[in-house]
This record gives sequence, C-alpha cells and structure tokens, in this order.
Amino acid sequence: MDMVRRPYPTYRDQTYPATAAVWRALRELRSKPPGYAGTGPRQKLFSSALEQSEQLFTAAASVGPASRPLVLFYGLSQAGRAIAACAPVPTDKHRLNGHGITAAQMDQPDLGSATLKDKGASGTQSFTQIATILGSRSLPEETRLADLWASILEVSLWPLQAETRPHLSVSREAYQVNTNTLQATVSGLPKNLQDLATKQDREEGVRAWLADYPSLIGYRFQSTGAIPDSGPTSWDPMQGTIGCRLVWDVVGGEEAAQLKFEDIAPWKGRSLSDSTRVIHARFGGDDRVMHPLLAWWGVLYALSMLARYQPGQWTAQIDVNRSKDAVAIEYLLDSALAAVPELILAAIDEVTT
Repeated sequence: MDMVRRPYPTYRDQTYPATAAVWRALRELRSKPPGYAGTGPRQKLFSSALEQSEQLFTAAASVGPASRPLVLFYGLSQAGRAIAACAPVPTDKHRLNGHGITAAQMDQPDLGSATLKDKGASGTQSFTQIATILGSRSLPEETRLADLWASILEVSLWPLQAETRPHLSVSREAYQVNTNTLQATVSGLPKNLQDLATKQDREEGVRAWLADYPSLIGYRFQSTGAIPDSGPTSWDPMQGTIGCRLVWDVVGGEEAAQLKFEDIAPWKGRSLSDSTRVIHARFGGDDRVMHPLLAWWGVLYALSMLARYQPGQWTAQIDVNRSKDAVAIEYLLDSALAAVPELILAAIDEVTT
C-alpha cells in the first residue's frame, strides 16, 4: 500500500510532548507515590523502579541502534514494576518476575516474520501481569512481529516491509435520534476495493476486510433512500486508501451512542482527535484492544532479544546499505524515546484514578 511518509522524526521532534517534561512529571510522583504505592515496600519499589527506568531511557538516548533496544526494553520493564506497585492488585501480585513473553523465528532474514507469544496469565510474569492490570489484549497465540509493530500508532507511517493489516481510523458522526442509529466513517481500507466491478462485489470485499477488526461487529452499511443495507456507497480518499460509512443500531440516546462508540473504538486504541479513534486488526488470539504500552513492550522485547543473543544478525538488520527494514527500525527506536515515557505516565494515571 502506498503511504505518504512524513519527515524523519527523532525524540526531539515537536510532534511529541517534551520528553524532559514527561520525566519531570514522573519524578514528581516519587515524593508521594499514587495508588497502592503510597507506603511501605511498594513505595520503595515504585520510586526505585522509576529511577532506574529514567536512567535507562537517558542512557538509551546516547547510544545508537546497535545497543538501544536493550536499554529501552529494560527501561520499560522497570517502569512496568512501578506500574504494578501502584496498581490495585493483591500484595503477592505487585512484584513482577520473568518476562512473561517469548520470541521465536528470530533467525529469519525477514524481521517481521519473527513471532511473539505470552507465557500465560498465571503467576506474576511481567507481560501478562501488566496486560491484566491495564485490561489489555495479551498474546495467547503466536503473532508476527510485523502485526504487533503495525499496531503502534507512532510508527504507523514507517512500518516494516511486510504484508500486514493496517490500523483503521473510525470517525464518529451524529447520532440519529429518529432512527436510533450511530454513524461512523471508517477510513484506511485498501483502494482496490473501490475498483471492484459491482456493488455486491464491493460489499463482499469490504465485509471480508473488516472481518479482521472485531470491535466493528454489528455494523451495517448506510442505507440509500428506501433501500436498506445498500452497501458501501460513501468512499473517502485518504492518502491512497478509502473509507466508507457504517451504521449501528443504538437505543438509548446520545449517552448510549457514546458508550457504543467507546466499545467500537476505545481510547486505548489511541486517538487522532476527540471524535476519531484508531482500531487494529485481530492478532494474537485475543480480540480485546491492545494497550499501546503493551504493543511497545512486545516489539522492544523482540528487538532486545535479537540484539542481545544474535548480534551479528541484528547488525545486519540495522545496516541501511543491506536491510530493507533498517530505517523503520531507526524510526521506531527514535520514537520510543519520547512515546514510551508518555505512555508510562498515562498508565500510572490510569491504574490509580
């Protein structure tokens, strides 16, 4: 799919909040930790884990791609311990042990074909425990690194060079009181669907494509005049992609309509604006929304394992003269320096309010 790429960002890019300000906000929490980290062992764990996380992210900004995924992942892992310390979980569940996730197919030349899978929700394994705390999708089935990478909004304009289902944007429109319907425009469909010969072909093509986006369940196409469910008749050009208007039956007025929109496109999928959300395709055997912090966690884990245990292959992957994915890797590692601390701060706020 053709994409319009924006200028190459770094962690100082004005697109992101000032990273220093985010870390100052995190440092401020340490004098009076929120939630269940207010006193005792949890307080010490919260403060020390955040200190280590900040130092590791600071170190990551000073090293290149050869070592950066190692430092970034462990910086995020330590922040996960701070999140667990302040979360409303039993005392025996706030200390994280083990990664809780495994990577396979790491010896393949195609980076996107590497796979990730969680180790199950029992115990206090880091990935699955943080997923539980944040109410996030986990990865009970193997999922390709390319699919997990594609679910990270901050790097969606520079994905791995692998076939994957992109994210879709869902823009809420007015709730129609007279028909008890919520309307929304879904954008990001492949342009070739518009070129199918008949309305029936287009409808079948769109339904087949949207089947991989489980949060959209229950939709119908906007009616045309007196003809119900008349198919995808409204197409919006969007940087080489198209979109169509969908309708859901919702009884209960504006409040019910907003709740329905939250089910269709929860804020955890990331927002482009107040009325436009991002949703991701099905992967990993869990149809819940993946919290963006967990998507970063999985990708950084995979890259850190490759850099740590197969440094020769990792060096080849980041060589812009040999690797088709080298610039995408640089883009992600630069973006992580700003995006991940912001998500850490948001996650702490989420579990303590």
